[in-house]
Amino acid sequence: MSRTDDPSAKRVVHTGSELGPYSAAIVAGEHCYVAGMGGFKPGTRQLVEGGIEAEIKTTLDNLAATLQQAGFRLEDVVSATCYLRDLSNWPVFNEIYRGYFGEEPPARAAVGVNDLPAGANVELTCIAWRAGAPAGGA
Repeated sequence: MSRTDDPSAKRVVHTGSELGPYSAAIVAGEHCYVAGMGGFKPGTRQLVEGGIEAEIKTTLDNLAATLQQAGFRLEDVVSATCYLRDLSNWPVFNEIYRGYFGEEPPARAAVGVNDLPAGANVELTCIAWRAGAPAGGA
C-alpha cells in the first residue's frame, strides 16, 4: 500500500495565503486541523477591505474553502477557536458565525488578543472530523 492509499497518512493543504512556514491545514486520518484563517483575499496575503464584517465573512469563507480543499465541510467542524483583536466585535462575529454554522455549531472558544499577524482583526482555527474521511481527500 502506498502512503497516499494509507488512510492514516498525513496530507498537507496549502492555500497561498499562509504568512509563514506552516500549512493551511493538515489531514490526518479522519481529522482535519486547520491553521489560523484570516480575512485575506483568497490566494493572497492581503486583507479584504470593508471593515470587520467583511473581514469576518472572508475569514469564514476562507475556512470553508480550506476545508473543502481538504475534503471536509463546515458541518464536519467539531471545535473552533476564534481570536479577536477587539472583543466588542464579538456580537457581530457571533451573528455572522451563526449564519455559517447554523443551529448545531461546533464547540468554540473566543479569545481576545492584543494583535494578530498582518493587521488582521480576526483569526479562526478549527478541527474537523468525519468518519471514513480519506487522507487523500474526497
